[in-house]
Amino acid sequence: MSDVQVRPVNDKKGTRDFLDVPFALYRDDPTWVAPLYLERMDHLNPKKNPYFQHAEAQLFVAYRGGRPVGRISAQHDRLRLEHHKDNTGQFGFFESENDPAIAQALFTAAEHWLKARGLARVQGPFNFSINDELGLLVKGFERKPNMMMGHARPYYDALVAGNGYCKVK
Repeated sequence: MSDVQVRPVNDKKGTRDFLDVPFALYRDDPTWVAPLYLERMDHLNPKKNPYFQHAEAQLFVAYRGGRPVGRISAQHDRLRLEHHKDNTGQFGFFESENDPAIAQALFTAAEHWLKARGLARVQGPFNFSINDELGLLVKGFERKPNMMMGHARPYYDALVAGNGYCKVK
């Protein structure tokens, strides 16, 4: 049994833990550009982000020994479903220590949340939608990202693939 606990974010402390995860993971990465914390708080806030007028999302944080070690989101976008009619939800904001147990616990939580809403497929990463950061960096780790481009650790590709996801584009 894994010592990883995944908790849904439902308060300010959980939101701060969610936002703090990448700061620990990239502290020694000279190419990582830290996000503007206040902007990210607003982005996650259903009262401030228009995305939530047509979608719902759940954020999750993985903990080990009480310390945040990973995060993920699950999204159900009604406008996207009306257009594509494909019964697909999304995941996003994936960050994790290099540990398959953490990644598996995070993806399981996101997938269960989406399945409970009747969604049969999952794609991502979308931070929250196609109009935000999306995709997973798989090469070019030595360069700083451009605006609206995500950054990742080189091991993320294996963690995501290890949970059954494959590259589409």
